[in-house]
This record gives sequence, C-alpha cells and structure tokens, in this order.
Amino acid sequence: MQLKQTRREIKSIDLLPLINVVFLLILFVLIAGRPSTNHPANLQVARSTVETTHQGAALSVWLKQDDAFYLSDKRAVTLGELADLVRDRGLVAQGLPLELIADRRAHAKQLLAFRRAMARAGVGEIRLKTEIAGEAAQ
Repeated sequence: MQLKQTRREIKSIDLLPLINVVFLLILFVLIAGRPSTNHPANLQVARSTVETTHQGAALSVWLKQDDAFYLSDKRAVTLGELADLVRDRGLVAQGLPLELIADRRAHAKQLLAFRRAMARAGVGEIRLKTEIAGEAAQ
C-alpha cells in the first residue's frame, strides 16, 4: 500500500498593508489629535498650576497687552461688536462657551468688562486659556 505524500503549503500572512495602516493611524492621531493654539505673536498667556484637558470653544477672543480685544491679528473689536457676534452666531441659544486668551500684561479691568458684557449678552461660560506654570513660555 502506497501512502500519498502531500506537501503542505505554508501560507504566509502579508503584514505590510497592516503595518501601513497602523503607521497612518499613528500619524493621524499625532497630527489631528493635538489641540492647536491660535495665539497671536507676542502674547504671554496667564499661568496656572492645575492642568486641565483642552476643550475647544465656539469662539476665541484675544485680549492683548494694549487692552483691546481681537478676533484676529488684523483689527481690534469692541465689546459691543463681540456681543453682537455672539447673538448673530446663536452661541447663547446653543449653550456654547467662549474662550478668552488674555495677555498676562493686560489689565484686570478689561477682563471684568468682558465678563459683564458677555453676561449681558447671555453667555453662561467663559474659559480662560492659560499656560501650565512649569512650562517654558513660547
């Protein structure tokens, strides 16, 4: 009696596509997962001792050293214009917070005026963006 000898083929799993996908996912997480800042040049933000997770806000307002409010580097806006913008975008109706990035050299009087104006506009939450005290200033 003759026994058939069958050769088993060893099938290999092609891991190259899997490695490519994992590499692309890692790159995506590194680039897209990192919160970005839109700080204007020469803005020194306040320092805090407690680290919190970054949560994006519907609108970012900058208070620069000259005690003026900005939405971009180009032109200063008044508190009335900010209140109108909040109303026009419907941020209050949606319950969305505002983000204030204040230069630490700005005066507290402007912070309080901003808070009062936004309270009159109906804004319930303002987040003050700060820098962790141990980190070097950028």
